[in-house]
Amino acid sequence: MKAKKTSASKLANVARSAWNAGQSLDPHERVLYTDVDSAGEKYDFIFVPKEESKRLVVFFSGDANRHRFDPPVFQRWSWSSKFPAHCLFFSDPALYHEESLGLAWYSGKPDGDYLDHIWSIVGQIAAKFSIDAEIIFSYASSGGGLPALRSPRYFPNINVIAINPRVSLWRHPTKWVSRFSNAIYGVKDLHEVAREERHKFTALDHDVLDNLGHMFLAQNVLDETYHQNHFLPLVEFINSSPNAHKLRTHTFESDAGHAGAEDRATFHRILRFMKGTLHEKEEAQNEPAAV
Repeated sequence: MKAKKTSASKLANVARSAWNAGQSLDPHERVLYTDVDSAGEKYDFIFVPKEESKRLVVFFSGDANRHRFDPPVFQRWSWSSKFPAHCLFFSDPALYHEESLGLAWYSGKPDGDYLDHIWSIVGQIAAKFSIDAEIIFSYASSGGGLPALRSPRYFPNINVIAINPRVSLWRHPTKWVSRFSNAIYGVKDLHEVAREERHKFTALDHDVLDNLGHMFLAQNVLDETYHQNHFLPLVEFINSSPNAHKLRTHTFESDAGHAGAEDRATFHRILRFMKGTLHEKEEAQNEPAAV
């Protein structure tokens, strides 16, 4: 399976609208919305509703080659029909700030985190469709995996699905991180960023785990760099915490390496995880009250 990316310029057949705090939400048609916050940051997202669905999946994008893609950029948006859920695809607002920047991990700017505003938008959509956090999923691979993993910090009790994810920028090649830190934070090294903002650069964060519903973490073991430097440290971090019961792992082998993302068998496991989470919620609701 190819987790393709698409620029909005290639989506002429998708309607567009300003967000207007959700007043313009179309509950029946796919639309590319743009929301502009008080600082002038542009948040672009495609919402694809699914009739009578009880779930919501929020997708993040990985690295966008700027020779091929102009913002906004959406990954997996063509997969929406494969999911038993409403689907919501976000582009990274940081791509507007530097024309050579293809990856900024949705980490925001000094004194702000893009995920905070993104999840306020998700909350507006969830309220419209009466979707509880326990059946909302953040979903991504590679560079999009970090914001997907960090998302419970801003929306407690959601679930995370991450495939071959980057777990920490401290464990990422210096070239890419330096480009990001220079363009967005104005520093050559992320260690120069204020300590209270560094949580934006890692998923090894107990606040994230405490807010997490469940996590499905998948890794291609033939993607050796990410297996050793990201997957295993995150598994160890979670398993050594009081939240170990929230983690489900799955490893697979694909010659496509890191770029291949999830294979078909892994994708079917992900769908079972999503359906099982809904069943757990329904069973909990149907349990008789304690006497």
